Amino acid sequence: MTRLSVSEQLRAAGLLLLPGGVPPAPLPLKAAWLLATCGPGDGRKDAWVDGWVDEDVPGLEEEANKGWFALAVDQGLFGPEREFLVHVPFDGDSSGWGRVRLLDEWDIMGAGAASGLLGSGSGYPEFVMASLDGRVGMRGTTYQSGVSSIVVPEPWRAPTVYTYMNRLTERAAQPDALDEYDREQVQAWLEYVQHHMR
Repeated sequence: MTRLSVSEQLRAAGLLLLPGGVPPAPLPLKAAWLLATCGPGDGRKDAWVDGWVDEDVPGLEEEANKGWFALAVDQGLFGPEREFLVHVPFDGDSSGWGRVRLLDEWDIMGAGAASGLLGSGSGYPEFVMASLDGRVGMRGTTYQSGVSSIVVPEPWRAPTVYTYMNRLTERAAQPDALDEYDREQVQAWLEYVQHHMR
């Protein structure tokens, strides 16, 4: 996807894609996608909504939006001017963090999920987000009985994330054990941990 098409699809969700890069040592994408596997011992917090859109649950998307926003505010996802990072595809097969600003009118769980960038359809979210300072990771996901926004604060301390990423790091020492993407993620993880353990 071109940056323009990504920008247009994010705009449908009420997110303004900002120019420029992202802050140094952001949460690695691989670690961010792991957040749904975290439990209470990792500091996980959920905004859960029962039901499926195709079951005609009244107000599911609205309730999911409310839960996402309340969790984001409470746990510190937003930086100055409600800016944060969201995982987006860019040109070719590449993908990465995009810096966005939440606009006054937004719909993450409805129009955002329907855009294909933040889910597989309206009411079916699948996305990862992170605070600009890397201290908060958020995952939106769809389960068999509902949808949830998940936050894990300080992901570098979360045992589930830490254990998985460290095992990946150990495998990186073996020749040809990891593909290029995973090697990049290992390097990003090491930089991320070093940045936050200073």
